[in-house]
Order: sequence, then structure tokens, then C-alpha cells
Amino acid sequence: MHVGLIGARSFGQNHLEGMDASRHVAAVSIAGRDGAALEALKAQFPKVRAFTTDYQELLADSSIDLISITLPHHLHLPVALAAFERGKHVLVEKPPARTPAEFQQMLDAASAAGKRLFVVMNLLFNPLHHAVRQAVDAGRIGRPFLSVEVSLGDGRKIYLDPDNWRADRDRCGGGLLIDGGFHSVYRQLFFLESLGAPRWLTADAAQIGVEAPQKGEDFASITLAYPSGARIHLMNAWTVPSGLGRFPSGIVGTEGALVFTGDPASPLLLRRPDEVDEPLLVAEGASGFAETAAANVEHYLECAATGREPWVGTDLAMLTLQIITGAYQAAGEGRRLELAGGFRTSFPGIGGG
Repeated sequence: MHVGLIGARSFGQNHLEGMDASRHVAAVSIAGRDGAALEALKAQFPKVRAFTTDYQELLADSSIDLISITLPHHLHLPVALAAFERGKHVLVEKPPARTPAEFQQMLDAASAAGKRLFVVMNLLFNPLHHAVRQAVDAGRIGRPFLSVEVSLGDGRKIYLDPDNWRADRDRCGGGLLIDGGFHSVYRQLFFLESLGAPRWLTADAAQIGVEAPQKGEDFASITLAYPSGARIHLMNAWTVPSGLGRFPSGIVGTEGALVFTGDPASPLLLRRPDEVDEPLLVAEGASGFAETAAANVEHYLECAATGREPWVGTDLAMLTLQIITGAYQAAGEGRRLELAGGFRTSFPGIGGG
């Protein structure tokens, strides 16, 4: 395939790594705003054959089979629609769009064009997440009934820079929840897929650490409820100047718990009452955002080239986006919000094997 990458710097370089590793990609063309930086990338990545500061050139190139989009969120929809109109597959960074309605437009356009749409959800390509899923599905903790995740970070420069598109209400679609929080939601849904899909949520979202009216929330808390009664609780804050240490994070079941330790040497523990903690084996493989993104992109490129289905599809991305926009609505209206819809993964193992 000949692949076009629009937005080649920053996270786009992770996509270039995946393209470089793919046996299905013969050539890559890249587009971005900084010609000198693009020329440096061309020298760094052997498959990059051409670069341009006008992404329309990639859309007009009939030899390009797939367009990969790593642009600010508000540009995902118009660029994807233009790519489908030109008969190209599309691979887009998370979140795929700012709203479910925008994402549905992309799905409809892909269907009308007879082309594929892939959404990056790269953390699912981390072996740690597969070890968690395997332990839950195998009943190692009994019936799971509570999953907790707390994340604190310092992104104040994002909020205090009006020219930075991240957390901008219009260009990003919101604050930390639709950006970094997207990862938290989809991986929790993946961990507990055996429970089906959550049926309602409650939420709180606000700007509490800074005063930046142009920006969205820097704090969000979501509780998701399953038909079984199980709960997922997520809390994120993005303008924390000083850390508070590591919070307990993991999944609790009727017979034990899975504990995320944060220790690279032993990242996952099985904890049972009155027993010594058991470190669970985590296979070697991609870790961190850069490596998992490259692995995710490589898998999607294989699917585009061979016609096979990815093991994780757009239905999980849609449900995640529905939950995030639902959380904004629930927080604004101060009420519980009912959810509809579900997803399915084939969960074949790391790399879509």
C-alpha cells in the first residue's frame, strides 16, 4: 500500500513507526505545516517518499490507498469525509470525533464509499491490559463488581496557552475527559467486556484548578453501572501541580482483586484475602503510548491490506464517545443518564494474532 499521513509530527511519528514496521506498506507520503521538520522525518523513516505542507495533495493523490489522521479533533470529520470521497481508507486517532453524531457521519461515509474506518485505541495493544482481561475472564477474582482508576497529571500549560488546541472547547470537544480520559474509558470497558455494556452513568465535570474560560474541564469523575450491579469509577484531574502519590487502582471481585502496581518489574498482582500477593505474568511486548500506538497502527494496516477484521472495532470507539458525551450531559444536568449500545472484541491476543 501507499499510505498518506496527515499530521506527521508529535504523535504522528508513532504512526510512522507502525507504517515503517508494516510489511504491507511500500511507501508513505506525509503532510504537515513545517516543511523542514517533514524533510527531517523523510530522512529518518525509509518508507517516506514524499512530503508536502498542503494535505490536499495527499487527498488528491490517486495512488494513496489509506489516509492516517493525527490532527486536532475538530479536523477529524472534514478530513475523513474528504478522504472517503476520494476512495481511500481512513485511520484516525482517538477520539474519532467530538460527538457521536460526527462519528456517525464518518461511519456512514465509510459505508457509502465501501472503505474501512479504523480508530486508534492503542492501550489495548499493551500486554498488561491483556493479562488483566485474561485474569478477569478466567475467574481469577471471582465475580468482578468494582473497578477503580484515579489519574492526576499536570497539564497546566495546556490550559494556560489559548493557542494550544488541547482542552479547547471547540477544537478539542471538551477538556481532559474527551482527550486523555478516552483511554481510561475504553480500556475499562475492555477489561469488563464479560459483563456486557454499562447501562447508566453519573458524572461530575468542572474546571477547578485554573481559570481558563476558553478551555474545558480539568476535572472529571464518572461512575458506570452494569446490569449485574458492578461499577466502574474513574476520576481524573489534569492541573495538579504536585503529586499525591499513587492511588489504589485495580479491579475487585468476590474472591480477590487485581492490583495495578505501577512497578515495571511486577505491574499486576493477584490479591486474595489472607494470602500472599501473586504477581501475574505479563507477556513481553509494546508498552507506553509510542510503542502501543505503533503496534495498533501496524495491525490496522494489515487489516486494510488483507481485508481481515480488526480484533477491536469502531463499536467500542462509539460506545466510549457516547459515555464521554453522556458524562458531560449528566454532569451539566445533575442526573443519572441511561446508556444504550454495546461492543464486541474478538480478543485474539497481542497484535491481533
